[in-house]
Amino acid sequence: MRLWKKISIFLIYPLLMLAAGFLASIKLQDFFYPSREQPQIIQEETAAQEQGSLEAAELGGLIITCDTRFVVKSLDLADSSRTEEELPIPEQYIDMDREAFLSAMDSYETAPSLNDLNKGFLSLDVQRFSADEVVIQKNYESKKKCTEFYLAVENNYVVVYESDKKTKYMSTGIPLQSLSAELAGEILRFKYVGSEAELYNFLESYSS
Repeated sequence: MRLWKKISIFLIYPLLMLAAGFLASIKLQDFFYPSREQPQIIQEETAAQEQGSLEAAELGGLIITCDTRFVVKSLDLADSSRTEEELPIPEQYIDMDREAFLSAMDSYETAPSLNDLNKGFLSLDVQRFSADEVVIQKNYESKKKCTEFYLAVENNYVVVYESDKKTKYMSTGIPLQSLSAELAGEILRFKYVGSEAELYNFLESYSS
C-alpha cells in the first residue's frame, strides 16, 4: 500500500509541475507581448470606421445643395408636347433629403402656383433625385383657344358655342325675333360664323 502511494506521488507531482509551467509560460507571453492581438482589433476598428464613413458619404449624396442641377420637364397631355429647362435650384429645397423633397412636391401638387393653374396643371412626378441632379415633370392639360364658333338659340336669345357645339362660349343678349326670318332659321340650325373676328363683326352688326 505504501508502495502504491509512493508511485502515485511520483506520477502526480511531475504532472502538476508540468501544468503549472505551461500556465506560467502563457502568463509570461501575455505579459511580455501584450500587442499580439492588437492588429486584429485595430483592423476591426478600422473597418467599422470605414463603414461609418461610407454611410455618411451615402447620406451626404442624398442632400440637395446649391450646386444641384434642377431640371423641370413639362408635358401637355392635350397635344403630347414636351419642354425641358434647367432652372436655379429654389432656395427652399437646399439641404433637403429625398424624403423631405418628396413631401415638398406633394404639397406643391396640392397647391400649385397660379401660373401653373392657368396653364392647366394636373400633377407632378419626381423622375430623378441625387446630389448632382433633381428632375421633375409637371403634367398639364392646356385648353386650346377656340378658333371656330357657332350661333344657336337659348331662351329665345342668340348664344355662341365653340366648335364642338356643346361648350357655351358666351351669351349675346340679341333677341331671336329681332333678326330676319332667314337669319333666325339659320341660327336655329346652328349657324357657323367662323373665326373670332367674324363673330365680333356679327355681334357689332346686330347688337342694339
